[in-house]
Amino acid sequence: MPVVIKSRLSSIGGRLTLLYTLVVLVAMALLAIVVMWRLSATFNAEHQRFLRAKTAEMQTDLDDAHGQPGGLLNEIAKETDESDVRQYQARVLSNDGHVLGETPGMRDVLQPGAFLMSPSDPAVMRVRKAGAHVFALATASMRSVGMSAPLQVQIAMDVTRDAKLLAELRRAIWLAFALLTPLLVIAGYFVSEHGLAPLKRIVNAAREVTPEHLSARIPTDPPWPRELDELVMVFNSMLGRLEEAFGRLSRFSSDLAHELRTPLSNMSSSLEVCLLRNRSEDEYREALESNLEECRRLHSLIDNLLFMARAERAAAALQVEALDGEDACQWVIDQQLAAARSQGFGIQLHGNAQVLADPVLFRQALANLLANAIQHSKSREDVRVELRTQADGGAQVEVIDHGVGIDAAHLPYVFDRFYQANPSRRHVDGEGTGLGLAIVKAIIEAHGGSITLDSRPDAGTAVCLHFPSLPQQYRA
Repeated sequence: MPVVIKSRLSSIGGRLTLLYTLVVLVAMALLAIVVMWRLSATFNAEHQRFLRAKTAEMQTDLDDAHGQPGGLLNEIAKETDESDVRQYQARVLSNDGHVLGETPGMRDVLQPGAFLMSPSDPAVMRVRKAGAHVFALATASMRSVGMSAPLQVQIAMDVTRDAKLLAELRRAIWLAFALLTPLLVIAGYFVSEHGLAPLKRIVNAAREVTPEHLSARIPTDPPWPRELDELVMVFNSMLGRLEEAFGRLSRFSSDLAHELRTPLSNMSSSLEVCLLRNRSEDEYREALESNLEECRRLHSLIDNLLFMARAERAAAALQVEALDGEDACQWVIDQQLAAARSQGFGIQLHGNAQVLADPVLFRQALANLLANAIQHSKSREDVRVELRTQADGGAQVEVIDHGVGIDAAHLPYVFDRFYQANPSRRHVDGEGTGLGLAIVKAIIEAHGGSITLDSRPDAGTAVCLHFPSLPQQYRA
């Protein structure tokens, strides 16, 4: 299989340098072309003006000589014989092409065949190089009173000086290009280095971010260029999210180790005590039952962790349905009602709303909230579940209890995994693992909704689930 090698500049600085150099060279080339074109056009216009004026002058001389070629030749000789530097040379021919006269030495430089054979407007020129000289050639037809046939006059204007000026200017331009190209490359390099310096500052600041220094940020002072300001803000925001996620992961690892160590330690201690001496059948049975309870606790902990992991990745696999909120909530209430009545209170359901949610996950979220409410309700007042339709068409499910409440210092952490507002009550009195609210949050976020919690000590807690609005196809 042939290998295709793509040639490209991998450096942004190199690309900017190349682009800068090319843009400047192209601009200079366009300027040089315009200058050369305008200068050449000006010279041509001057040459044409001179040839027209000289042709008109010769026509006047011919008229003054009453159509005699000799008079015209005498005037030409006067103007072209007296100086070695001749502004022009001329040749007079009869209508059949016979040379009647010319500037001395003209034949050595310009043969009659070098000119346009058919007479035309002097504006129609032919530029021809003859030796070291350059001439602008034109042929004119002249007629006067008493002439049976017109004369042809060939005029050669010496434009060597103008041609040399254009040639020198052309060489100067090429020399300027040759000298400026490396200078432009060097200047472009320094310009690109200066322009990319803020990116190097970002790179150096990013190198300071390590697992041990996640709090490091890209400084915002001095101010960044407008094009990079948003990048710095987004990058710092990303670092903040990474720091927060890393902190949660560290706390999760620590809490998980603690949660697993406690039941394992209990089981190990119980078994070691049993093995110190022979025990009765009832003592062995009691130890096995205790270990079985710890195993069930471990099994429940693992199930909750797996469920939460699935809930966090459930957004792409949600089996979303338009649920009748009253029916869905009543099904969960029926499952939790016996536990509530054993505590001396009931569960009331108020309102109704259509809820766009995965039925299984919705029931799990509401069951966790009701279990928490029942567990922490110390009064005889009923737990309330309230359903409401929001102004945007979404649904709210709120669970309100009249329990012990949560101190304000604990509220920012109640949705963290394994967090419990009263750590001393872990593993006693049927307390859970601290995963209930974390699971609820994962479920509601997978649905694109939100969760809020309001609580006051000794006054109770209200947890509100906000589900997004229903698409048109789900609405009644």
